[in-house]
Amino acid sequence: MRTPRSLFLWTAAASLAWVSCQDPIDLTLPDGETRLIVNGSVGDSTPVYADLSWSVNYLSEDPNPAVEDATVVLFENGLPVDTLVHIAGGHYAGQFRATYAQSYHIQVQIAENGTLPFGTWRSAPEALGRCNPFDSVYSAFVPRAPFVREGYYVYAHWSEAPGPGDTYRARVWRNDTLENAPFNLQVFDDGFLDGRSNNGIDLPEIEVAGPDSVGVTFTLEIGSIPLGLYSYLQLLREQTLQVGGLFDAPPAPIVGNIYREGAPEDYALGYFYPSARRKVSWTITP
Repeated sequence: MRTPRSLFLWTAAASLAWVSCQDPIDLTLPDGETRLIVNGSVGDSTPVYADLSWSVNYLSEDPNPAVEDATVVLFENGLPVDTLVHIAGGHYAGQFRATYAQSYHIQVQIAENGTLPFGTWRSAPEALGRCNPFDSVYSAFVPRAPFVREGYYVYAHWSEAPGPGDTYRARVWRNDTLENAPFNLQVFDDGFLDGRSNNGIDLPEIEVAGPDSVGVTFTLEIGSIPLGLYSYLQLLREQTLQVGGLFDAPPAPIVGNIYREGAPEDYALGYFYPSARRKVSWTITP
C-alpha cells in the first residue's frame, strides 16, 4: 500500500516544524527608560518607611540598584513632619506615625549624578483610613467532608467599621514567612461588609489558613488602604496571574501615585500610602 503524497508532505512539514521548535531563540529587548522605584508606607501603628531603587532591563538578572543618596521627607496635610534616614540598600526609615483621616505624601529629592534621573518626585496625598482590631482568633479540627480536606484550620473574627467607602488589604504569614504568591495578593472593599461582622453568625468567620500541622503559627494582617492603591493592586494581581493566553491583555507598566514635580507624565514606579494595620497571630494546638 502506497503512502499518499499529501500525507507524506504533511508528515515532513510537521517534522521540520518540530525540529525548528527546538532551536534556541535569542531575544534582546532594548533598554527602556530608567525610572525611579519607590515603595513605602506610613501607619498609625508602624512608623514611616520607603524603599528606593532604579529600574533595570526586563530580561536583566541583576538586582535593582539601590538609591542611597536621596532626601526623603514625609508630609502631613501638606506640612513636613519627618525626614527619613537611609539605613542600608535603599531602605529609608523615620519615626513618625500617622493619624486617622489626616493626609500624607512623601517627597523624594535626588541630586544630579551622571546619567541617572534627578529632580524631585512627590506621591499623591492620600488620607489614612480606619481599620478595626480583630475580635478573636482560634484553631479547630475539621473532619473530612465533600470538598473539604481533614485537618486543623485557623479562623478569625473581625468586624468592619460602619460607613461605606473603606478598602482593605489582607496578608498572611506562615510562621515568619509571608505568603507572597500572586494569588495571595488579596484586596477587598466594604460593599457587602459595611458594618458587619465575620463572627460565624452574621457572616462566616475568616478562614486564615489550613489544613496544617500542630505547632505552626499563622499571622493575619488586615490594613486599610486608599482607593488608589486598591485599584493599583487589583491591576497588579491581574497581570501577575496571567498565563500568556491568547486573550490575556499584554503586560504593561502599572502607574502608581508618584510623579516628578512639574512633569505629571514622568512617573516613578511603585506606590506610597498610609495604612492602619491590624494583626493577630495563632499557633495551632491540638
